[in-house]
Amino acid sequence: MNWEAISTIAEIVGATAVVISLIYLATQIRQNNRQVEEQVRALRLQAYDTAGADFSALRLHISGSPQLSSVWRRAKDSYRALEPDEQAQANELLHELMWAYQNILSRMEDGTADEVLWKLADTNIGYWMGNRGFREWWRTEQKTPYTDEFESLVDSVCSRIENVKT
Repeated sequence: MNWEAISTIAEIVGATAVVISLIYLATQIRQNNRQVEEQVRALRLQAYDTAGADFSALRLHISGSPQLSSVWRRAKDSYRALEPDEQAQANELLHELMWAYQNILSRMEDGTADEVLWKLADTNIGYWMGNRGFREWWRTEQKTPYTDEFESLVDSVCSRIENVKT
């Protein structure tokens, strides 16, 4: 055997090894991508479940008390018209509601952004802020627990509603 033949065989073996390595790496990357997609899907489902639980707890809290139901109903019409103690109750209930939405959006910041959740949050915040009293609350109460992005979202929803109504 001559050295050229040995060199050619070595090149063929080397090229084959490179191709096999590339196929292996492509398979591993594909599997890893599927695992990441499954994890993101699981996080989204967890966000849906947690949000549903938050909203259910709030609804049960309000519906379980005739006095809170009355405050909630009247707060929809006018937050300012409530007595100070009632404003305090409405404030806590509304913070609980907004915190649930803040949590939904916060869960989506780390690569799990979900257009359905964004649309749901925007639509539902619009539903709640469609109540004049809730917009009064949002414009007058301190909003410290929320991110700037969330506050901007709610402000834009409120402005959109107010512009449509004028």
